[in-house]
Amino acid sequence: MPDSLPPIRHPSRFVPLSAVATGVPGEPALPVSATNPVPCRDQPLRGARMLSADIAVEPGIALLVDCSVAGLASFTLEDGSTLSLTLAPGLTMLPLAVSTVASANQTAQFDAWVLD
Repeated sequence: MPDSLPPIRHPSRFVPLSAVATGVPGEPALPVSATNPVPCRDQPLRGARMLSADIAVEPGIALLVDCSVAGLASFTLEDGSTLSLTLAPGLTMLPLAVSTVASANQTAQFDAWVLD
């Protein structure tokens, strides 16, 4: 079956929605339509839960950090991996599914919330 979607030339100033396709890897692509919309995770945040050092919580879809003193902080992600970050003073929102903040080797002073 020939591909009915128009070719997209790069750089393109405009890509018609009908030229965008989605699908499962290894299977034929499907054109975007009302029955096959473009996948999107944009959604309003519905809740915030405070993170306390060394206390595990159910991971959310984002992490909000309000740092008052710069330094290091280590976070445990949903899959169990650890991510150490250097925090700067200010408010930061990261798209991380965090379950725990570690007190060990923490030099930053901050408040953190898991966002749902």
